[in-house]
Amino acid sequence: MTNTLLRCFAICYAALLGSGCATVTGNATQPISIQTVDKQGNVIEGMSCRVSNAAGQYVGDTPMFDLAVRRSSLPLLVECRGDRRPLARAVLVPRADGMVPAQMLLPGGSSFMLIDHLSGFMYAYPRWIRMQVGADMVFDRRDEAGRDPTPGQVTRQFDDYTRFASGVTTRAD
Repeated sequence: MTNTLLRCFAICYAALLGSGCATVTGNATQPISIQTVDKQGNVIEGMSCRVSNAAGQYVGDTPMFDLAVRRSSLPLLVECRGDRRPLARAVLVPRADGMVPAQMLLPGGSSFMLIDHLSGFMYAYPRWIRMQVGADMVFDRRDEAGRDPTPGQVTRQFDDYTRFASGVTTRAD
């Protein structure tokens, strides 16, 4: 009886691991690299950054290489401030890793895919971004190509001052 129970448990466990469930087989965190650059693309070091998503908040100075952030289905927000420099902000859009179509075909795949979605483990952010100082940018994981930095889209340019909806004006640094 015990041998049969162990065999059944081993088969169920093997099926679970083979299902592609990232919550079981994957990693809860992902390394990302963040650099800040000026309009000409020259690297600016030493800007203080705050990185946050629904799962946590991280701080550090640029360049930040291999920062381990928790995976989530929600965007990652990055805000960097520097001494006498305009603000740099970015939104990193996560996308599902490549296993999603194949996961649907495996036993239990759809239920494990739901678990992966709710936990955020099936999503990944762009691995390497270069934020332009003085701009709001959007980086999407689907635009990532090879080992190069993910190209970002500038959505708004700042000057040396940040203007808020309340009408208050403050220096960006």
